[in-house]
Amino acid sequence: MWQAPDFMTLKHGHTTFVHIFNGEFNPLIIQMKYYIITGTSSGLGEALAEEAILQNFKVFCISRRLNSRLKQLGADKRSGLWYFEHDLTRISEIQPLMKEIFSFIDEQSAIEINLINNAGVVQPVGPLGKLNAEDILGHININLTAPVTLINEFIRETERFKCRKNIVNLTTGAASHPYFGWSLYCSSKAGVDMLTRVGGLEQSSSEFPVRIMAIAPGVVDTPMQQQIREVDPGDFPMKPKFDKLHKEGKLVPPSEAARSIIKMIDSDKLVNGEITDLRKI
Repeated sequence: MWQAPDFMTLKHGHTTFVHIFNGEFNPLIIQMKYYIITGTSSGLGEALAEEAILQNFKVFCISRRLNSRLKQLGADKRSGLWYFEHDLTRISEIQPLMKEIFSFIDEQSAIEINLINNAGVVQPVGPLGKLNAEDILGHININLTAPVTLINEFIRETERFKCRKNIVNLTTGAASHPYFGWSLYCSSKAGVDMLTRVGGLEQSSSEFPVRIMAIAPGVVDTPMQQQIREVDPGDFPMKPKFDKLHKEGKLVPPSEAARSIIKMIDSDKLVNGEITDLRKI
């Protein structure tokens, strides 16, 4: 029986990834659940990855920075954890990244494969006419172009897979409500919602369809919320609302939101092509 090291760091192009093995290699292992999660360096993405690891799912993390805590948790649990240090603004590298990820997924043993598009930014904040062109491009790349590309490659790679397949895009109420200073955030998230609807429509006629859904988790206590509390009220007049939510302890803990999202994915409550607000369930 082949004995694997606890973890291995490998290079793929400009991407570094760490694979934490589950001890002995066993070719007879069956019924694997896989999760591909973006934005796992902190916040909700970190909590989603942690929850998936604790449930002994096979987890692929993607973020610009390696999360050492998740790496240690994967080693302690002796789970299957692959960690890709990758900047999702490098759109042209997403296709080979996804191909690399799927090279580790065993089609025969997979009973479920999930992609959670969690990575996102709120910056730059401010009215149109005051934004930097490069910041605009970076925002759209992270919040919209990267999810489009990840979804495209996920569907391409799993086209003939007969197992259960889910894509969950994390969204927000700002996708349907305009906020002064959030022209980019509102627009990019509205794009994600429509991407969900169109993708769901297309997959409804597929032979082996992928369920594509969006979930709005509410106002979660993440580094993004801290950034919002630090902006100039002149650029974002709704800042006092978020200050109040934080002061009154009304932000949702990331671990609570993560458990709810994983539970929803495992259930049949999510409908293909639809947006679900966790606050209304």
